[in-house]
Amino acid sequence: RAVQQVALLYPVDRERVALAGLSAGASLAALVAMKYPDRFKALAMHSGVPPGTASSTATALRAMRQGHAPAALAGGTDTRLCPPLLAIHGDADRVVSSRNAASTVAFWAEATGAHPTEPRDLQRGKRHAMTVTDYKRDGRTQASLCEVRSLGHAWSGGAAKHRFSDARGPDASRLVWTFAARQFDEAA
Repeated sequence: RAVQQVALLYPVDRERVALAGLSAGASLAALVAMKYPDRFKALAMHSGVPPGTASSTATALRAMRQGHAPAALAGGTDTRLCPPLLAIHGDADRVVSSRNAASTVAFWAEATGAHPTEPRDLQRGKRHAMTVTDYKRDGRTQASLCEVRSLGHAWSGGAAKHRFSDARGPDASRLVWTFAARQFDEAA
């Protein structure tokens, strides 16, 4: 309903809608994308736990600290239709284990029939380096795992003085937009 409300108030192309979130917001974004896969063309999760892994405070804390495999959603959700996923996570995150990003991407890849490409290391200027692994099916990226070295539980490339933000990381906003724009173009 929130997306529909925005589309009523602003000139939004409903065929070019993506979701992104950080931490618990990342998990919520993934849950919404899995529940309504036909409404979104891309999903970006930054430092979150997989959807469906927590049903209480105790299970959420366990998933955050230890990493957890995603759970299939009830209600007939067809995970093969999930929009392409970009998962960004720092290897120095002490709040949410980076194993969560890897397990979410593995789940997404299996659900969409995608296979990993060769991981590539990237570094732009003096920012933290990252390793990116794409998972493709028929030449299209279904999931992409971006593991950022030395990044804690923070928005990568965010404003230096904000909490949960690390200006030394690669620009996550740009990564998310580039990923989403590519999905919009491929969907068209």
